Amino acid sequence: MTRDNLRKRHIIKPLDCVYCLEQVSCSHLFFECIVAKHLRAHIEEYFSSQIGSSFESVARFWIATKKCSVLNTVSSAVLGCPWKYRNAMIFSNTSWISIPQVLRLIRNMVRNWAILSSGSDKDKLMSFVETLTRSLQKPLAITCG
Repeated sequence: MTRDNLRKRHIIKPLDCVYCLEQVSCSHLFFECIVAKHLRAHIEEYFSSQIGSSFESVARFWIATKKCSVLNTVSSAVLGCPWKYRNAMIFSNTSWISIPQVLRLIRNMVRNWAILSSGSDKDKLMSFVETLTRSLQKPLAITCG
């Protein structure tokens, strides 16, 4: 993790998750953190598919590259954006605003990647972007579990 590397260089930062203040690890950041769970729920709802709660479970879709190319693109954004936002919070003193802020980053990343796609993949990615945009216009729901 980034903070472990900083610590080796004698730059001391707490090893808590910047989103939820739990003990951070790769597994926590990408799968266990409440923010990660909420982000994953969006794509699982959209694709009507459980992508799972580990790198191995996400990787099973990468085997079927052509069949799951849209899901793979979106899941890459869902894994990459919280990491990128976390680094901005640590290194650039960016402030945590909300889960919708990270969802906007995901939406923008998928929109940018859709430009590189063609045919039905591009259409499906843009449909995901439109669905996420509509979702961001609704109030954030509070859930348990």
